[in-house]
Amino acid sequence: MTEMIDRFIPQIEAAQAQGAVVLLKWDGERSNLRCTVVITRQDTDYLWRRDCDDIAAGLAEALHDYEARHAH
Repeated sequence: MTEMIDRFIPQIEAAQAQGAVVLLKWDGERSNLRCTVVITRQDTDYLWRRDCDDIAAGLAEALHDYEARHAH
């Protein structure tokens, strides 16, 4: 699984450099939708959050939305 997420590190670091916070959570208590992806950026009031079972797909969707809204 790490390899699937590692490919997003450059995008995560670029978002971080712009002031975004990226959170990934695996929840062992839940049996369904066990992962949560959150991207937030206070200076723009941006918030993206999704519960999912595929953390890599959720992260890809989150970063795509973030980049679409914060393109320079």
